[in-house]
Parts: sequence; structure tokens; C-alpha cells
Amino acid sequence: MVGSGQGLDSFLKEDPLHWYGQDHLAVYGPRLPLLLKVLAIDKPLSLQVHPTGEQAQRGWDGERAIRERLPKELWNYKDVNGKPEMAYALTPTTVMCGLRPVKTIRAMLQRLLTVGYGRHFAFLEEEMAPDHALHRLLKTIYSLEEHELRPLLSELVESVKEEASLPRSFDGIFLTEADIILLLADEYPADPGLFAPLLLNLLHLERGEALYLEPRTLHAYVKGDLIELMSASDNVLRAGLTTKKVDVRELLAVVETSEQPIERAPVLVGSSGRLHILTPTEDFHLMVLKSGHYAISERRSIELLLVAEGTATFEYGGVQHTLTAGRCYVVAASVANYTLDVDGLVFAADVPR
Repeated sequence: MVGSGQGLDSFLKEDPLHWYGQDHLAVYGPRLPLLLKVLAIDKPLSLQVHPTGEQAQRGWDGERAIRERLPKELWNYKDVNGKPEMAYALTPTTVMCGLRPVKTIRAMLQRLLTVGYGRHFAFLEEEMAPDHALHRLLKTIYSLEEHELRPLLSELVESVKEEASLPRSFDGIFLTEADIILLLADEYPADPGLFAPLLLNLLHLERGEALYLEPRTLHAYVKGDLIELMSASDNVLRAGLTTKKVDVRELLAVVETSEQPIERAPVLVGSSGRLHILTPTEDFHLMVLKSGHYAISERRSIELLLVAEGTATFEYGGVQHTLTAGRCYVVAASVANYTLDVDGLVFAADVPR
């Protein structure tokens, strides 16, 4: 494969039974249902949300006419697949994800928007269910015309600058709400995504901590280096902090508007010694292999091995292979067992069926 120019998908299809196994082919066919990435985030990525499988199928069916006349980058739905995802922090990482409680958002907006709050957000004082209040809040923010949005965001930024009691990051490792707003203000002075640090939970992941994001969860990775594992889908609905298309109507139809406390993903040590990151999806599964010896047996899934640090020695059938940092390797489902001696850090991604 190295230097061949052949894509992984077409390579695996040359011998699908060997690479995927019969059980996998019966469920997914000859395709890999996961994507494994490394992200090095120097500035906040776009604010976005991914659909469920049902939403993706409905959206794909509803955009037949659009696909015939518009380029792919203007489609909301590129395929029929839902897209849960997870992130494993390689360095301290800041993430915005999931809507905060209404009372928390209301208090921050009242504190920072003396003029704009009464003009645009007074409805938050009314008695209504949290999900209704949050949906109305998002609809209000994303429906503002630019001549209304610019002064509102300008007031927000000036208040953040002047409010000395707001938490700030003094070492730049984990960013606060104020840090993020000021970091983004010059680049996105009229972008509704500038409200995101007030609307979303701010989560700080230490190295080795992981986060699982259900489809429909509004989120943005802000800063840090991480491993990202997700379902193989190109369905991304943007919600701001980007120059790409933002379809407000579709965004509001897809996004989860309940209050969403976000927890770190639990970790279990398996019988081989690998660390298993536990998530509810059936499309992907991430394992972590730190320095040590691992005997892997009773395998039934295709597997990706990503060497993040150092090297590893892979042995199967009496033959050894040296795996080097920065490369990703594929282990066929037909390989019933192997051993791996790790001197560094390796990630293994497979399909948990």
C-alpha cells in the first residue's frame, strides 16, 4: 500500500472476506464504518452538529433535487449515515459541547448584555420547558439580521473585556469562556457562533481522558491535540465559526435542544491489558495500548493500529513487523491472534460486533 497511490477502500475490496470477515460483511458490506483521525487544534474549529441515522436518511431523501443542481459542498447531507464521534486527548484539550442549563445561560447573558438582553432575550424570564427555551434561544440568535447581530456581539465582546472577574487562562493550557470569545472576536465579528462559549458546556480534558458525543450534540473542539474516532460519514451541519454554509432551518431541525450534562467516557481494562474506551455506538470502538506486551486473541473484526508515539513490534505466525510512529496499519479480521510489544503509545480501532 505504501506509495502505491491506491485508496484503502479499493484495496480492502480486493479481498473483502479476508479483511472484513463474514460477520462484518453481513452487517456493513465491504466498507469500513469508521474514520480515525489525529487533530492538532491551534485555533477553534467550526461549531457543528451531526445527524442521527434516521435524520441523515430523511435528509438525503429530501435533497434529491438539490444534488442534481448544486455542488456537493452545498449539500446538507452527503450520505445516509449518522455520525456519533469520540475524542481522546493527547494533550490538554478544551471542548465546547452540549447545551448548558437555561438558568446558567440566562445568568451569563444578563451579566454581559445590559442592553442586548432586554431587547432580544427577555423571553428567557418566562416559564417554559428547558428544551423549548433552548430551541427558542437558538432560533432567536440564528434569525438575527447582521445589523442586529453586530451591535449585540460588539456589546458582548466589550463586556468580556471590561469584566475583570471573569475567569481567564493565565498559562494558555485550558481556555475559559472569556478567552474563547476574545480569541474569536476579530475573525468572526458577525457570527452567531460567538455566543457558543456562553451556551455550551466547556469541558477540559487532561491527557488520557476521552469524550463521547452523541449525534445532534452541538460542539466545537477549541484547543489541543487529540485522536478522533467517528462513524464514516461526511454529514456535518455547520453552526458558525466558519465561512462554510450554515443552513439555519436544517440546523434547528437536527440539533438537540435539551440541557446536556457531558461526562467523560468510562475506561475499562480488558483481559489483554488494553484500555477500552466505552461508548454506546456499534460503529466503532477505541482501545489504548501503552508501553508493554499484549497478546491479542479471539479476534473477529478488522482493526486499525495507529502508532502515536514510539514504535511497536507486531508478531503473527512467527513473523515480526516493526510499526513506526505516525503510521496507521490494518489488521485483517482473518488474523485470529497476534502479539504486540509497544514502546510508546498505540491506538487500536475496530468494529464492536
